[in-house]
Amino acid sequence: MPARATAVERPAGTGNPLEGKRILITGGAGGVGREVAARMVAAGARVLIADRDELDLRRVADEIAGDRQADAIDTVTADLSSGPGLSRVFDRVDAWLGGIDILVACAGVGSGPLMEMPEPDWRYVIESNLASYVACTQGAIARMRSENNREGMVILIGSISVHIKAVGESVYNASKGGVASFAETLRKEMIPDGIRVTLIEPGAINSAMQPFSAEERAAQTAEYRLLPPEQVAEAIMFAATRPAGIDVVTLRIEPLVQKIY
Repeated sequence: MPARATAVERPAGTGNPLEGKRILITGGAGGVGREVAARMVAAGARVLIADRDELDLRRVADEIAGDRQADAIDTVTADLSSGPGLSRVFDRVDAWLGGIDILVACAGVGSGPLMEMPEPDWRYVIESNLASYVACTQGAIARMRSENNREGMVILIGSISVHIKAVGESVYNASKGGVASFAETLRKEMIPDGIRVTLIEPGAINSAMQPFSAEERAAQTAEYRLLPPEQVAEAIMFAATRPAGIDVVTLRIEPLVQKIY
């Protein structure tokens, strides 16, 4: 008969896996970014949110901070489609966070069909939705490696659209399909470093990226046609709070009545 397993004693203070973690969230003023930032700050993390609009960022940070300590959340305004924007973000990572434990890449823009988009527009979609993910991931992992941070984590927000391949979403799918392949391949490359890479693939989300008014989005959410942003944030939190050695490779979440064409 095999010996009975004994309970493993856990050191005091390890009940909250996000306590004291240094986290960068891109797209932090958007629906999903805002929701996950709020949850991570509440869990004791120090969170830097990056986005393009300074007023939106400040409003979100003020709402999340409440009466918490002043260094719980900070902001950096940057367009991540550009080199200068990326440099600004990681300068703030170094100066304010002093390193990074978790990257959550939520930044993104929508698009139309290829033949309805001038070249600068479709290039902007690719730069924002794919190139910025690659660049931010490289910057985050370089810092994790410099600290030999074997509990580092990268969480990339892809899209269910790459499986649906809906008409009119060719450029958007090119960018999100790139994110999926990047995440799943990079995960294998990072195993020797102990750095985990997770891909989250949400379905249609109740966000400003949808071509509907706020009222229409609310109605579709009530009909289970759009995901509430907080549910996507919960999926991200699930991945972010797994113990070391447990890898959430790909997590797909969609509304009950997900568009399939």
